[in-house]
Amino acid sequence: MQSVVAPQGGYAGSRRSPIGLGGTIAVHAVAVGIFLLMPREMIERFVPPSIITYAVPADPPPPDPVQPPPDNSKHPIQQPDRSVIPATIPKVALPVDPVDITGTVDPLPPIQPKIETPADPPRAPVFAQASPDPRFARDFQPAYPPSMQRMDMEGSVTVRVRIGADGRVLSVEKLSAASDAFWDATREQALRKWRFRPGTRDGTPVESERVMTVHFRMT
Repeated sequence: MQSVVAPQGGYAGSRRSPIGLGGTIAVHAVAVGIFLLMPREMIERFVPPSIITYAVPADPPPPDPVQPPPDNSKHPIQQPDRSVIPATIPKVALPVDPVDITGTVDPLPPIQPKIETPADPPRAPVFAQASPDPRFARDFQPAYPPSMQRMDMEGSVTVRVRIGADGRVLSVEKLSAASDAFWDATREQALRKWRFRPGTRDGTPVESERVMTVHFRMT
């Protein structure tokens, strides 16, 4: 037997056997044959799925730190000069909707007048006119004036007398007279002798007026 001495620091490999090399080729051939004879469904089952990628959003930047409000006590704020209008402000024309004046306008409903029920008018006072007191009826005829009697003249006098609440005559006004003698006789008799039942308002005696006519006749 011949020995093989390897040099120092080298590698001495063993010589491969032809039988082992053929066995290795046979095993690979059998494996390839089995793979080719396998059903398609089994082959596709072992196909690894495709890898789907997507973009991962980046983290938002951190917020800015809160700055304390500036101290304006040392630096007062300068107010802008409002008298100067910057020339860079554009003038925008606002659209104007056209007004249709051809259409019809519904008439307003008629205004119903407010009818107020009138209040009951105040009751008119009940007034009773003065009348001659029958107890003094014979004193109403004045004496015939002698001058008219000598002239054989007749006549009449109409007067308006104002009567007090006590029934006495307060004043006499001449409305008509046939002569001054008849008027003087009537006025004197009325102021001295005439008495009336006074006029009343709602039963209360009041002053009133009355027109009286006195006739002078020759008997």
